[in-house]
Amino acid sequence: MKQVVTLGMVVLLTGCAAANISSQVRESGSEGSSMMTRCVEFSTGNEGTTNSKLQKYDGWKMVYVSEYTTPNKVNSAAVMCFEKPSS
Repeated sequence: MKQVVTLGMVVLLTGCAAANISSQVRESGSEGSSMMTRCVEFSTGNEGTTNSKLQKYDGWKMVYVSEYTTPNKVNSAAVMCFEKPSS
């Protein structure tokens, strides 16, 4: 009986563990500049989809990135923000 209770507690604690959230902010454009900012959200599990979403921001400056990953690495999602001078 103790083994069943112990196993149940381990499963409960593992399932309720907090996710790992990390983010980074880089310096934006100079003060008073006219910048366009765009953000994209994607899952990091599919390389083809990720590359196609990020490809349109080639040449843009990345100013923000945030990643959400569960402790067991089953799910990972990210948000990236880019900017470039307005034309």
